[in-house]
Amino acid sequence: MLFTLDVGNTNMNLGLWRGDTLCADWRLSTNRAYTLDELGFSIGGVFMAAGYQFSDVSGFIISSVVPPMRPALERFGAKYLKQRPIFLEAHRQNIMPLKYTNPMEMGADRVAVSVAAYRRYRRSLIVVDMGTATTFDCISARGEHLGGAIAPGLRLSAEALFQKTSRLPRLEMFDVPDTVIARDTLSSINAGIIFGYTALVDGMAARIKKELGAAKVVATGGLASLIASESTQLEEVLPDLTLEGLKIFYDEMDWSQI
Repeated sequence: MLFTLDVGNTNMNLGLWRGDTLCADWRLSTNRAYTLDELGFSIGGVFMAAGYQFSDVSGFIISSVVPPMRPALERFGAKYLKQRPIFLEAHRQNIMPLKYTNPMEMGADRVAVSVAAYRRYRRSLIVVDMGTATTFDCISARGEHLGGAIAPGLRLSAEALFQKTSRLPRLEMFDVPDTVIARDTLSSINAGIIFGYTALVDGMAARIKKELGAAKVVATGGLASLIASESTQLEEVLPDLTLEGLKIFYDEMDWSQI
């Protein structure tokens, strides 16, 4: 089985593939201080609960935006999976042409979601990935990554509001508000975050379309479904897009040349 792992600033998204079938996927909190044995314990725990073992894994590929975790991930692969993980890097792949001025600046997760989305639709796309940051990746009809935009993520925005104000409480859970005119503080924050963020996503997508032309807008990431329910621009939510992209790269890249 192929083990795909996307390490984000807030969460790690894990997937186990048998052929083209995603048999299981999990989301764990990212902890930069994890040792290789703590990784083994946490990942092994979700494997075991779903009926899988480390010995089931025959391939291992990672996209990560958390460089300090790389040594522990490498040692985890060697000790528990008996293999060296492949690290996807945007500037070293040759499946999707990148128009970024410096491809070394691009996160591997961005190229993974872009390739996966393009393989699904083969047309101009805007891929909105809602993680710690929200990224807008723009793909041409010929499958070129044209660039995009980056905004603070929804949870990051809410946390900054709590940390930088004296009297506003932390909002732990998000939900679609009943009204934009709220009558208590937590509801006011929730309305401002959800409706305000939806307006950000819709406004950015509309502005990008003015430059890109007609494009399908798809979303991925933990809170994508929540925003999509209120959005006028998001057409589809694809929760496993990063894992799909990692599988494409694992299957099609000649890693012996990297």
